[in-house]
Amino acid sequence: MKKLRPTVEGAFLAALTVVLYLSSVYLPLFGFFLSFFCPLPVLFLVIRWDLRTGILAAGVATLLVAFTGFIPALICVSYTLIGIFLGHAIKRKYSFFEVIGFGSVVSLLSKIALIGFALLITGINPINENLQIMKEAFQKTSQMFGGYGEENLQQLIALINLALPAILVVASILDTTINFFLGSWVGKKIGMPFPQFPAFQNWKFPVSVFWMFILSWVFVLFGGETLYGRIGLNLQIVTQSLFIVQGIAILYYFLNRYIQSRAVKMVILLFVVFQPILSTILSWLGVLDTWFDFRKIGAQK
Repeated sequence: MKKLRPTVEGAFLAALTVVLYLSSVYLPLFGFFLSFFCPLPVLFLVIRWDLRTGILAAGVATLLVAFTGFIPALICVSYTLIGIFLGHAIKRKYSFFEVIGFGSVVSLLSKIALIGFALLITGINPINENLQIMKEAFQKTSQMFGGYGEENLQQLIALINLALPAILVVASILDTTINFFLGSWVGKKIGMPFPQFPAFQNWKFPVSVFWMFILSWVFVLFGGETLYGRIGLNLQIVTQSLFIVQGIAILYYFLNRYIQSRAVKMVILLFVVFQPILSTILSWLGVLDTWFDFRKIGAQK
């Protein structure tokens, strides 16, 4: 009977993975949020039982999704891989930042593999296809306003092409972090332990991120349009994104001292993040915090 339990749970959660994945594809808007839940069934299987059970469930889910097409099956593999490796890292009792780092690497590699397989099988680069669709949509909108913004569009497309590696890295860190926190939230409801993580207001990245940030500026300033310049641009985007997060954590720390309402704090944070000038200030606040530790200074007052 005990041997039957993981099989039954595996079958149920494999089916749940398929339902979540297909819902994320076919439900407009709401489906985008459901996509972050797709790795969770396999993640919980690995934590509760073992790696083998999670892999078998992932394989069954992928085979079922394969009936809808080869590319959807590849995307399903990408989701389940994240769940398998996050679950394995959590089961092995890795720390919070180790789990996020481990999962982010897996997420990045799965995205690269997905693009490679799609290109190999269909001969179509999905990223170029999406960029072309975006370009056509912007052009149609621009034509409605007499060509306004056409030059900015070309610059944006060029920047996305240059910064594609950084975009993939940041997206991988983001979706892994969201998957972890969703898993932690569900895990609390069902009594499944997750690694303890520091309060967001205390988040601070290591000094190595600062030196990578400095290196990125050196490459950008002296690399120009060479390979070094492109590497510098991508490294700059990744490190500056991390420092924006650290800047938000600092702001949240001080908001907690003076504002009780969580809703008010969220509104303020969202307003600051989506204002380009303010978000830039936040990123530099994060950079300077590496050496000045603003929260420690604030605590002394």
